Amino acid sequence: MVRPVVELDREGIDRLIAQLGDSGFTVIAPTLSDGTISHGPISSSQDLPVGWTEVQDAGTYRLTRREDDALFGYAVGPHSWKRFLHPPEVVVWQGDGGMTPLDLAPPPRYAFFGVRPCEMAAISIQDKVFLDSGFSDDVYRSRRTSAFIVEVECYEP
Repeated sequence: MVRPVVELDREGIDRLIAQLGDSGFTVIAPTLSDGTISHGPISSSQDLPVGWTEVQDAGTYRLTRREDDALFGYAVGPHSWKRFLHPPEVVVWQGDGGMTPLDLAPPPRYAFFGVRPCEMAAISIQDKVFLDSGFSDDVYRSRRTSAFIVEVECYEP
């Protein structure tokens, strides 16, 4: 799949995040949370782990300040995008005690911002398993087809 490449400055990133939010997406991106870089909702580039990196070694993980204000200056951390596309728990049927099912809420519309190429490859593997293997997971399909993904290049190992 060919994906268009666009280079954005910080102002352009903020405009894109705002436009995605205005279009009804919940923008999910790397954020600082509980001493790690994990994925959570953002409303601007200020919510990204600006100027932070991770030090990972055998059995250790810690955050440290960088000498610059890089927005994505860290390696892929311990969290994955899978929990948004294939959550561990989801309501698939709900009733009122009778035989009539109740309408379920529509799936969330996520815009994943800051996905690395290796993470995109992992999402592609999930697509093969949950969409293209002869079995289709309806929950995954509804979340995946409504998702918007902004991929970023790696410059940290």
